Amino acid sequence: MTKVSDIIQLLQRHFPEEIASSGDPIGIQLGSKEQLVTKIMTTLDVRMQVVDEAIDQGVNLIISHHPLIFRPAPNLDFADPQNAIYAKLIKHGITVYAIHTNSDKAQDGSSDWQAEELDLLDVEPFCPDDDGIAIGRKGRLHQSMTAEEFAYYVKEKLKIKLVRLITADNHKPISTVSFICGDGNKYWHQAVHDQLDAFITGDVYYHTGHDMIAAGLTVVDPGHYTEKIFKEKLAERLDQWLAAQGRAIPVVQSQVSTNPFQDFG
Repeated sequence: MTKVSDIIQLLQRHFPEEIASSGDPIGIQLGSKEQLVTKIMTTLDVRMQVVDEAIDQGVNLIISHHPLIFRPAPNLDFADPQNAIYAKLIKHGITVYAIHTNSDKAQDGSSDWQAEELDLLDVEPFCPDDDGIAIGRKGRLHQSMTAEEFAYYVKEKLKIKLVRLITADNHKPISTVSFICGDGNKYWHQAVHDQLDAFITGDVYYHTGHDMIAAGLTVVDPGHYTEKIFKEKLAERLDQWLAAQGRAIPVVQSQVSTNPFQDFG
């Protein structure tokens, strides 16, 4: 008999809650630690389509990267789409647990998984958070390439349809790079400080792009949905960790795309 608390204890060994960034609402989002676990689903986001998918598959524990509850609900009026998600989860007895920046900062977590995807050499911690633990990674490409070639390289390695290139010179040579998973707008100055050739992060704002160019930094923005690697890698790790403990609990990955954007070109 495995409880949610047993799964949390297992996850805590690899993604300690205490290393999450200050104010990041990770951990139990909804449900009970005392609930018995029969099937687990990993996902990037908890949206209504993901909840429906979990119900259809008999899942009663969802482990997500992005927290379900970022801000306190002012009310629980089920006419609100977000509140409707909470209501459906409760009705079907599904517990939600989030691992966000503690996955980004952990060894063998989201940042290391993305470094593997990008095939970087000499990977090191990048950009210490308030607790001194790096939230990103930096490394070296196998060979130098132009900024334009690097944009195509990121697109191919992350298996996505679209990236945005922010640079003053498309022919600038790129060898050393750093990245922050998801939205790393506030961390780009560290890449300038470290004298890196390029920085990768999602959701770059228009005026921030101007500032990056003025500072001489080349940036590739692959969007936020590249963090989908979380659901794939965590499912693989959970299968291994549960098997090592002799716990026969099936783990599935959500097949729902929660990317709110469609690419047209």
